[in-house]
Amino acid sequence: MEMLIGLVQGFFMGFVNLIILPWHVFKWLSLETLKEKMNVLTLVGQSQSFFFLIMALVITLIAIGIYKRSVLRSTVYGLEMFNGKLGQWAAWFAILMMLQQVMIIGIGQIFRGNEVIFAPLGIVLFSEELQWLSGQLKFYNAILIAVASAYTFIEGGHVRVDLVYSSLKRRTQLWIDLLGTLFLFIPPTVALWWFSWSVAMNSMFKQKPMNIWSSSSRWRDFKWESSGTAEFSWVWAFKFMILVFAALMFIVAISFLLRNILALLEKDEDIPSHFSFEEEGASSRILFKSRFSRNKKPSRNKETIAEQDTAGHGV
Repeated sequence: MEMLIGLVQGFFMGFVNLIILPWHVFKWLSLETLKEKMNVLTLVGQSQSFFFLIMALVITLIAIGIYKRSVLRSTVYGLEMFNGKLGQWAAWFAILMMLQQVMIIGIGQIFRGNEVIFAPLGIVLFSEELQWLSGQLKFYNAILIAVASAYTFIEGGHVRVDLVYSSLKRRTQLWIDLLGTLFLFIPPTVALWWFSWSVAMNSMFKQKPMNIWSSSSRWRDFKWESSGTAEFSWVWAFKFMILVFAALMFIVAISFLLRNILALLEKDEDIPSHFSFEEEGASSRILFKSRFSRNKKPSRNKETIAEQDTAGHGV
């Protein structure tokens, strides 16, 4: 019973904090020292208040979207385009990985070099060893996974094991997607964010070591943890990318949840399960066009057919 009461109170305060969010931001900006601001910032990401505020925002969007479908459509479109554009940007790192790997092999194996130096007019702008550049490829791969995974999901590119799903009715599929997102997709993203927050904060800042249960913070300075080796040593960047991955996957989970709610509400439209960015160039709102309506020919009622027949056979 106490847990239930606490959950209800948490959701209630989530709506309250959502309403007075500008006041919270103003209070945070009004703090006098950087240390005070960072102490608050390093704690807020894994706080219950932050979680319930986000949940209140999602519930509010659903409630408004049920009443006004255009808001629901715009929200789905905006969230998916946000993740999609980020994913398309991250996809360029695949080409960068290839070019840098070719450069490393060429300099190391053909020219027997061990360092890349870029120094126009004798001014050294870039000087790194091949070992560092080789380790950097791992970070490019981390960016691809963290940033482009949500984009891949939006287009339905992830592997799916389908035993009975494809044989079910469309509305049954929508309910499966909705409930699966609600109970199997969103919770892991929240848990990943919660567990990785303290890991990333400890790696980026000098402070009292945090864990998932921390309720206080003693921020001192920036840390930017590194491995101390000759390879690419930005350990903090790898840990921060876990947070990015969790955040983007949570956003795509919410957009997928809202997409299925929209499809269930719009019974007359055949809204596809996944967005196609290839078709997006033809129309910025193609997401909300029915595949059936795009291929459907204009219908003719009985009166129109009878008039055409009479006109064709009249004297």
